[in-house]
Amino acid sequence: MTDDSLQTGFSLVELMIALAIAAIIAAFAVPAYRDHTLRSYLPEMSSGLQLSALRLEQYYQDHRSYVNGAECGITLPRSERFLFSCNASADGQSFVLTAAGRGAMAAFAYTIDQLGQTQTTSLPEGWGTAPQDCWVMKRGATC
Repeated sequence: MTDDSLQTGFSLVELMIALAIAAIIAAFAVPAYRDHTLRSYLPEMSSGLQLSALRLEQYYQDHRSYVNGAECGITLPRSERFLFSCNASADGQSFVLTAAGRGAMAAFAYTIDQLGQTQTTSLPEGWGTAPQDCWVMKRGATC
């Protein structure tokens, strides 16, 4: 004897409702996770630029110039996410260090100079406008 009134499993409507709820949650979670991931890489940039600026100041104390020949007097950090570069003046009395993003960080670019002045020169779409006279470290932040 079987009871035809017993239902087993989920109906198509129930599955579609569950799928719609999951899609709505994902629509908010994925961008937030991506922003969180990008922000987690920015300390690598800031520490690399600050450490390089400090090392250049130490080099300047010893040599009274930021340059060694035609290049900056220090070895720049290596990173998978940022390309660090140094541009020094011809007389060796000033410099600008740059961290330009690579890969997922390609839209980011930051600088620091011999006076410690920081600047955001490039940001991804939706993060704000550049240039700004500070390091923008999260979406929508300003100086």
